[in-house]
Amino acid sequence: MDATEFWRGSFGTEYTQRNRVNVLQRVPFWSAMLGITQARSVLEVGCNAGWNLRALRSVDSKLDLVGVDLNRDALAEAEAAGLDVHQMNGSEVADVWPQHFDLVFTAGVLIHVPTEDLGAVMRSIADASKRYVIAVEYAASREEAVEYRGHTDRLWRRPFGALYEDAGLKIIATGPLPKAQGFDDCHYWLLTK
Repeated sequence: MDATEFWRGSFGTEYTQRNRVNVLQRVPFWSAMLGITQARSVLEVGCNAGWNLRALRSVDSKLDLVGVDLNRDALAEAEAAGLDVHQMNGSEVADVWPQHFDLVFTAGVLIHVPTEDLGAVMRSIADASKRYVIAVEYAASREEAVEYRGHTDRLWRRPFGALYEDAGLKIIATGPLPKAQGFDDCHYWLLTK
C-alpha cells in the first residue's frame, strides 16, 4: 500500500484517535513564530484534526487559516472545530495554492513521507508559500529509518533544515521543542524564501 492510501485509511484514523493534543501547550510556540513572521495567512500541510490551526486561532482569531490532510476522519474533526480544511490527494499543494500563503508549515508530517516523494513534497510546500516555511519534525544529521508501530517504511528522521536549504531556502530560526510545548521532542526550522 502506498503512503497516501496508508494515511488515508484506518491507520491514519487510528493515528488521529491516538494522538490527542492540548492546544494551549502549542500557543507559545505559534505566538513566537507569528511574532517573527508577521504572517496573516497560514497553510498547514498535514493538519490532522487541526491542533496547530486551533492554537494559531487562539493567538490571532483574524488569521486566514487553511489546513489540508489525507485522512477524511481527521478533517471531519477539524471541520467540527470550525476550521477551513480540505482533503488532498498527494503532494499537489502548490498546484492548488501557488504562493498564496505568507506561511506554510508541517508538524510531524515530513517524517512520514517516503524518501522517493520527499523532494517533490518539500518543493510543493515551498512553492505554496509567499515567504516563510516551518518544519516541526524529528531531527537527525542524516536520514534514519525508524520502525513505527510494526512498519519499517513509515517514519524517518532527517536533517529537514538542510534539505530545505538545498532547495534554496534560508534558515532564520531553529531549535529543539520540549515535550512541554506539545510537540513530542521535535525540532523546528523556520525558513524564508
